[in-house]
Amino acid sequence: MNLKVGDEITLTEEVVPENTAEKWGSGSLPVYATPAMISLVEQAAVNLLAGKLDEGMTTVGTNLNVAHVSATPVGGTISCHCTLTEIDRKRLEFHVEVTDNKGRVGIGTHERFIVEAKSFMEKASHKLDK
Repeated sequence: MNLKVGDEITLTEEVVPENTAEKWGSGSLPVYATPAMISLVEQAAVNLLAGKLDEGMTTVGTNLNVAHVSATPVGGTISCHCTLTEIDRKRLEFHVEVTDNKGRVGIGTHERFIVEAKSFMEKASHKLDK
């Protein structure tokens, strides 16, 4: 594992009709959807960890505490800055800040756990056993 506190990444996406609250069903307005922002936060954390975990290992999101504090209309650009702030054995915590060209859109924390992919999926698949 090649992770250290302070590792960071920024992901950017445009606000388009497909990622608005109106389209996601999380509201009725054509502004950047909260679920789209949460998806960007998780993508940023996953991308930050890419190539840094031991073979066969992955992460799963376990907690999100992100406030959506400002609306961004279609045509705006969203950036998510994600920083690894804590490594506690297999628990990873990230600070996330989401901005547009006028300032803060969202802020909070995201937690992920390192798991062995094969055994995690085996355990999950048992939920389908009759």
